[in-house]
Amino acid sequence: MTILSGFLGAGKSTLLNHVVRHHQGRKIAVLVNDFGQINIDSDLIVGRDLKKIELTGGCICCTIQKDLLTGVINLMKQVEKPDHIIVECSGAADPVQVLNTLSSPLLRFHLHVDGLFTVIDCSQLLKIDGEYLELVGRQIDAANLLILNKTDLIDSQGLKQVKHFIRKISPSAVMLESIRCQVPLDLVLGFKELPEPKGAGSFKEMDIHVHEASGQGRIAGILPAVPSHQMKSHNLVFESWSFKSVAPFTKRAFKKVLNNIPPDIIRAKGILYWDDLEHPTVLLNLVGQWIDIDVHFNKEAFPMETRLVFIGKSGWKKRSDIESKFNDCLA
Repeated sequence: MTILSGFLGAGKSTLLNHVVRHHQGRKIAVLVNDFGQINIDSDLIVGRDLKKIELTGGCICCTIQKDLLTGVINLMKQVEKPDHIIVECSGAADPVQVLNTLSSPLLRFHLHVDGLFTVIDCSQLLKIDGEYLELVGRQIDAANLLILNKTDLIDSQGLKQVKHFIRKISPSAVMLESIRCQVPLDLVLGFKELPEPKGAGSFKEMDIHVHEASGQGRIAGILPAVPSHQMKSHNLVFESWSFKSVAPFTKRAFKKVLNNIPPDIIRAKGILYWDDLEHPTVLLNLVGQWIDIDVHFNKEAFPMETRLVFIGKSGWKKRSDIESKFNDCLA
């Protein structure tokens, strides 16, 4: 089993798609967790003979731990068990808590977590600050393989600074440079050469990524309780908002809004439906100030409608009039 971690927009789903498209005959099962109510990541992962479980409505490191455990157990009960299971965490997740869940007595004798991989956006890493940097540090420190993604977006000096920053947190994890997460599959599926991931007991509790509702999402007697004074909801750090519409956007008006997106939005992704006859549906990816609109994604899997998820700093939605601006852009 592999746990796939990384901050918002680092490239986790890109890596997962690379794996499922080139799995070399292995039976792969994936569990995909998206922090927002719309699981865009799961929709974009397509592969033959792929078992896929969506985990929505919360984060697998805290509020829906039980859903993660149940999903894995159900996979192991199937007659044709998968050769390899990959768990994609949300960008807001603490991977140490996910590792803790997957190390429970219910799974210990049936599954082995051989990899905890963290994907790093080299172009954004040094721009992250505050509580978010604490989370990224946690994701880096927990990993036994660090995939330095988007190296084409920075120069050699910038990459050197990124590596120096990483080594201060994780002196020994293997680092692998990549563009669009194109990495050798042997490293992802059951490698043997890399060091074992650190056990959950090696880390202190991270107070900004445990749900404030006492015991919610945890499994009594299996997962350790967290002291109430250490509990703090994801919603105090991240805020997610979704937008859906079957009516198309006016392309010119939407682009104007997009180019003036609130700075507190960290990540946006999803399907855009607009009044472009040649490309009526496109895939939107936004990370910080970087925006990409892809017209060549697998459109057959999606209806003609807009489905977008925005994740930002706590309270960004109240400070923004983005919803009314989007409604004004509808044709």
